[in-house]
Amino acid sequence: MKNSKKLLASLLAFGMILSLAACGGGGTTTPEDESKAPENSTAVTETKEPADNETTGNETTGGETTSAEFDGKIHGPFLMTTCGQSTGSVMLHMVAGQIGATSTDDHELSADTFDPGDAKTLIVTTGTSGKGMGAAGTDINDEIERCTAVIEAAKEAGMTIVCAHVEGMSRRTDANDQASIDAILPLADVIMVVEESDSDGLFSDYAAENNIPIIISKDALGMGDYMAAE
Repeated sequence: MKNSKKLLASLLAFGMILSLAACGGGGTTTPEDESKAPENSTAVTETKEPADNETTGNETTGGETTSAEFDGKIHGPFLMTTCGQSTGSVMLHMVAGQIGATSTDDHELSADTFDPGDAKTLIVTTGTSGKGMGAAGTDINDEIERCTAVIEAAKEAGMTIVCAHVEGMSRRTDANDQASIDAILPLADVIMVVEESDSDGLFSDYAAENNIPIIISKDALGMGDYMAAE
């Protein structure tokens, strides 16, 4: 009987120990505790993507174009050529036609035959086509010499000079492509590129460093938003 009482007492004591352990072990998280942000937490900052066809860069000054002259658009009539015999100028010529602007695209345009007529803007597209230069019987050195001479004539005529690259990274693959860009970019009053062409920031960085207006469009067709008939 005494042994039975001792066993019962032991069981009761053991049960009380377990109960106390359950109540005191660990903490219970309350709704108030859950609402508190942990210290040293990292804040998330939302980044707003630029809108399609957004004009970026310094749009007020640059090259020989003053803030009064550049209003976010380039104005026709247009005269166009290509430094490298690629199809970029053809593409922009078609876009100009779609907005009702007068445009002339001449891949053989030279300073000797230069006649701006009533054209206000000269667009020189950069990026080269080996096949195109072969068919035209020219090379990158001849192209650079021809186009830089045309640009000088256009400047004397008071025209706005646009350096354009609208065919994406497919026209930025070799030394010839880069040579055409390097030759024309420093002569530009305005830079015009598609997003893909500037995927590494080549053109936008140059524009910022040299205080030149730059127009960046999602694609060549979007350039029409930044071209005025007159």
